[in-house]
Amino acid sequence: MNCDACAGQPGRWIASPGMAHCGTCERAGAGHPSRDPVLLGDVLATASDALAYADRTGRTVPDARTAGGTTCDACGAEAEWRRTIRGRWILIEPGDWPIAPIPPGKRWRIAGDGTAVNLGRASPSDTCRISHFDVCPTNPSPSDSPTMLALWHRNTQRRPS
Repeated sequence: MNCDACAGQPGRWIASPGMAHCGTCERAGAGHPSRDPVLLGDVLATASDALAYADRTGRTVPDARTAGGTTCDACGAEAEWRRTIRGRWILIEPGDWPIAPIPPGKRWRIAGDGTAVNLGRASPSDTCRISHFDVCPTNPSPSDSPTMLALWHRNTQRRPS
């Protein structure tokens, strides 16, 4: 049986990827310590979610590693799609905001891989991001922060007639 990766050397069947690999190809991934292993179930679940989203909306799912600049379907305001650590998608307002005026639980950070992470009650000393859903004018006005209320009013003014 030949190696499924390089098609050259004799390979040995490995059950986890369901492929035959030679010793060289089997060790190739070990030379990249910066790469985290990815479970096949996670990849399939993400692909399934992306296909369901595309089928339901007629639009493709943006890549979580890059800003998915778009406009909100409800209000027309600019925002960007980001995938959360739980695999859901969230619209994030453009720009960074000081932590202090943003209520705990509404503070987001974009990780190096593009994933949106809710900071919960954490209070880093610099800036955070805000979910567009918290300041979308099609939702009730936020009453827990003057900054968020100001953003809600700004988005109301930008709303197409």
